This record gives sequence, structure tokens and C-alpha cells, in this order.
Amino acid sequence: MDSYPPPQQSLLDGIDKKMFPAKLWSLVNDPANDSIFWDSRGEDVIINQCLFEKEVLSQGCGLPDTFKSFHRQLNLYRFKKVQDSGIKMGCRHFYNPNFKRGYPELVHQLTRNTVKNRLKTFLAGGKGCASPVPLKNTMSVDHSAALPPHVFQACEEKPDVRSLCTAHI
Repeated sequence: MDSYPPPQQSLLDGIDKKMFPAKLWSLVNDPANDSIFWDSRGEDVIINQCLFEKEVLSQGCGLPDTFKSFHRQLNLYRFKKVQDSGIKMGCRHFYNPNFKRGYPELVHQLTRNTVKNRLKTFLAGGKGCASPVPLKNTMSVDHSAALPPHVFQACEEKPDVRSLCTAHI
């Protein structure tokens, strides 16, 4: 009997499909989505904010209805905004070591960054939590209002967004 590796989707079977990490995995791996995709290395998630708001968030697919709320979910699951990428054509890059193309089994390791989970990690002697005290909430600043209009041209004309977002990386 030949043994074949299970399809990638079956590795997500143990994850509640209603949970944010599973929804994000489905979105970024769906070739029909032009607004969210992997970088060339398969390590960063690239999101064209304007297109994502129009094509995904406005459709009521069980995700937050604003990018600000979506970004908050990314933060809760410990995704970090990649600073070096800047904002190219309205695109934002996010990274989490447990979220990589071709490795759906890592998605199981994504947990919400809650006080309860930080306390568990701390009590277990884990890294990444200096104390069980929650960190002070800080608001991220949205610089999109200061960007020139041509940055959002990708939303209006919808050229090959992937090449626009990944140019000069």
C-alpha cells in the first residue's frame, strides 16, 4: 500500500474553521484572492489593504468588517508588521513564524495573545512572556491618509496587484 502525504487542507482538520487562523490560511492560499497572498519566499503575508477591504472584508465572510479590526486580529495572533517593506502601492506585509506557505501544520501553534495564554506560557517557563501582567495597549498609527493618491491606484484599476506589491522587495 502506497503512503502519500495527506493534502494540506486535511492538516487543518483539527482547527475550528471559524477561528481566525484557519480563515486567514484559506484566504492567503486561495488563488482567486488578488488582495492577499504570500511573498516569494512564502514567509510573509502581503495584503493590499484597499482591495482587501473591497473584495474580502465587505463581503461579510465572518471576518472583521474593517481593516483596523482585521489588523487587530493579526496582532492578537502575534503577527508582526514587516517594517522593511514599507507600504508599496497600499500593500502591507505581516509575518508570524508559525504561518508559512506549505506548512499548514504550524497553524495549530497559533494562539490568541490573551492574558490567560500569556499566564500559561509564563507559568510553564516559556519564552516570550516576561511577566503575566498584560502590556499596555498602544494604538498603531494609520499613515494611509498622508499617502499620495497614486498609492491607491491599484484599487481603482486593479492591475497585477501582486507585482505592484512585491516590486523592489
